[in-house]
Amino acid sequence: MLKKEVQYLTNEGFKMNRYDRQIRVDQIGLAGQEKIKQAVILIVGCGALGTYAAEQLIRTGVQHLILIDPDIVEETNLQRQTLFTTKDAQAQKAKVTAAKEKLLQINPKARIDVYQERFDSALFHQHKKIHLILDCTDNYLARRLINDYCLAFNLPFIFASVASTSGQVMPLFPSEGPCLSCVFPQLHQLEKKGCDTIGVITPIVPLISSIQISLCLQYLVGDLKNFHTLHMVESWPLKVSSFQVNKQTDCLMCNQKQSHTSASELTETCGEVFQTTFPFLSLEEIEGLCIDQKLTYQKNPIAIKMQLGSFEITFFKNGHTLFYGFTETEAKETFGKIKKYLAQLHP
Repeated sequence: MLKKEVQYLTNEGFKMNRYDRQIRVDQIGLAGQEKIKQAVILIVGCGALGTYAAEQLIRTGVQHLILIDPDIVEETNLQRQTLFTTKDAQAQKAKVTAAKEKLLQINPKARIDVYQERFDSALFHQHKKIHLILDCTDNYLARRLINDYCLAFNLPFIFASVASTSGQVMPLFPSEGPCLSCVFPQLHQLEKKGCDTIGVITPIVPLISSIQISLCLQYLVGDLKNFHTLHMVESWPLKVSSFQVNKQTDCLMCNQKQSHTSASELTETCGEVFQTTFPFLSLEEIEGLCIDQKLTYQKNPIAIKMQLGSFEITFFKNGHTLFYGFTETEAKETFGKIKKYLAQLHP
């Protein structure tokens, strides 16, 4: 049977023959390789974890990747991020652009869509089919948005993070099992922490990324059934632990419930982004405000992004609201106006 498979791949030519060694693995085979080939994977974050993930996926045979990251390549990235070079840093290339160039050198026939923007902006782009999302971000605000997105659209994602000499990985299917907030109940507090304040050693990144991609392949070939296990890896000294996490019946995110009965305090989070929660928020009311004030906006089933000159505000269906480009004074002033407007609608 194996000879027939290899012969078939040879006839197919370059497209499939390169995956011969992977197809020889019993858990994958020809059928599994075809599933990998057909997958559409969204990678949020094109830094340390994201670049390793993207390279491995292209090498495994994934033909369609979507990369999202707002940043440019900097020299300090080169210590822990693959795909990038000193020339990329000197040219201040967008990470997604530099990554795409290198990935196409590995497989010129792959389709790689890139968005140099934040995830909450990129989620307004239309994609007919996404099979899986890889969380390769460096902050918990972005992870919360991924969690909410997957919950709303019934998608699985694989969470991964690294810091210092350790890392964590967990496959999540929020609509069926625990969500990220079930795993980290203090998610709101974690969002307030800075992004790049903790160091990280080089080898922990490919180690955690490889576990993430192994779980990804297991899911793509239909062999991943457990969405309840958090894997924790300490590399110095080496220790691996796994913990079972159950869905929390009182989880506010899972139940799409608000934790406030009035607008919460406006707070600054990672990346100079301000956030708050407006209870009883209706996307229809926000859309009405945009139309009434002749504001530019984008809408999808879970959020509205409002454009105010160089400022952006994203309102989510669950009341979570993000302010981008504002100084603290400007954010508070705009927050007050929106709060007053909503109060008039809900006296």
